Amino acid sequence: MTVTIKPLTERDFFAWYELLLEFGADAHVELSDENVMRIWTRLQTDDAHGVLATDALGKVVGLAHFETVTRLLQGDTATMIEDVYVAQRSRRQGVATALIEHIRTRSEEEHRSSVRWLAKPEDAAAKALFDKFAASTGGWVLHDLPVA
Repeated sequence: MTVTIKPLTERDFFAWYELLLEFGADAHVELSDENVMRIWTRLQTDDAHGVLATDALGKVVGLAHFETVTRLLQGDTATMIEDVYVAQRSRRQGVATALIEHIRTRSEEEHRSSVRWLAKPEDAAAKALFDKFAASTGGWVLHDLPVA
């Protein structure tokens, strides 16, 4: 599949929204209107970004959200991928790879130290995709401490 990656713009809201709802349903996350608008507003800031993947006909088939994070000890910045999602009908056609390649290229251009992301170990498709890019987890393990 021919895939084009483009930055998220105000004109893309409804196409992004439709795919975001599909993503939420697949992830078993209920997205309220308030939550959707919080995400959209955050993606309009300087440190958070959204990109869309479109097919040859211009149909939105994937999205990615990522942000710049400061690494205090190292004194540099990295890119943290928050979300990568590909529409069911467009999976296994290189869309996710194109999204991650775009983020990596942009991170190189912006002189970021690395690109990071999290994936559930039981998600075989995500693991295979990420293994294509990252040689290892860097030895780090995520610990999630719920509060309140």
